[in-house]
Amino acid sequence: MSDIKIERQENQSGDPEIATQGFGRISSTPMPVFNPIAEFDAAGEYFESYGVVVLEDCLDVAELSYLNEFFDRTQGEVPEKWGFGKRKPHHRNQGLIFSQPLLDYPELDDYICHPRSYPLVCRLLGGEDRVRFSELNLRETPEDAGIGSMNFHHDAVSEDRFLRAPYNPVDWLCRIHYLTDTEPGTPAFCVVPGSNRFETLKEARQSLGEGYREVPIYGKAGTCILYDTATFHTRFDGDGRQKRRTWHQYFARGGWLRSSLPTTSRYVRSPSPALTDWNLFPERLVFHPDPKVRLLFSHWNTAQGEWVASGFSDEVRKSMPRGEQ
Repeated sequence: MSDIKIERQENQSGDPEIATQGFGRISSTPMPVFNPIAEFDAAGEYFESYGVVVLEDCLDVAELSYLNEFFDRTQGEVPEKWGFGKRKPHHRNQGLIFSQPLLDYPELDDYICHPRSYPLVCRLLGGEDRVRFSELNLRETPEDAGIGSMNFHHDAVSEDRFLRAPYNPVDWLCRIHYLTDTEPGTPAFCVVPGSNRFETLKEARQSLGEGYREVPIYGKAGTCILYDTATFHTRFDGDGRQKRRTWHQYFARGGWLRSSLPTTSRYVRSPSPALTDWNLFPERLVFHPDPKVRLLFSHWNTAQGEWVASGFSDEVRKSMPRGEQ
């Protein structure tokens, strides 16, 4: 018996606007969940095949308690940074987002390279010396938020992914930690496994055939999801009565790689471009005494370069998108 539950009539029209809403092929079979230590190799192989992997128990009780307390405390102290009151244009339809908490809260530094999931991040990006930090943000979808579910989409992509061989390592990687239990009825991350090799969701549906699945990912607090940013995904809204808290972190691939192409014997893959033109890295990390940390935070965009050139001026920071203090 098929594990696909058809939630609505499949879109056969080919209309790309309708196709981005998904095809209603909701899988009733959950994705496999891996122990990131004991099943390290199996988790890496699964990701390399499907562009996504789910890891168990990546945060302990004390860490979850601290991070949820951080949500509560900062929402009370700096509600404007979360988007309470006047909604920020870039946060509409996404609940609450604290975009750049690292700028003012060094206590979060210990979570950047968390030992439960970071070794796998390094493997998937080609090794620790190729991992570059891009962004960290905190998100909450409140209960009764009245926020419509997103269309299926992918994040940053590189067009050469259709040509290179091998495909991996990926260009950008996103890591999501669930900070609250996520179960049916809770807003949930939903992904189409294997869709990272296709330009559109319609193409993925046509090419994957009966293997095409839209899989909501449920899990207890501490669950971690790693996905290739080229993988199509969305957020299911849930029943509107339960909130969801998540920590999102993005990484880019640094360094130069040689890959085989079917048309030529060798070609060079350049480092992934900066993920955004606005994200800023704090001085303590950019000029950290540990050269490994400096390398991790060396993937600058133009805004970062200008901020460094200004001597990390408060005025320059305030003039930049999402740079308010």
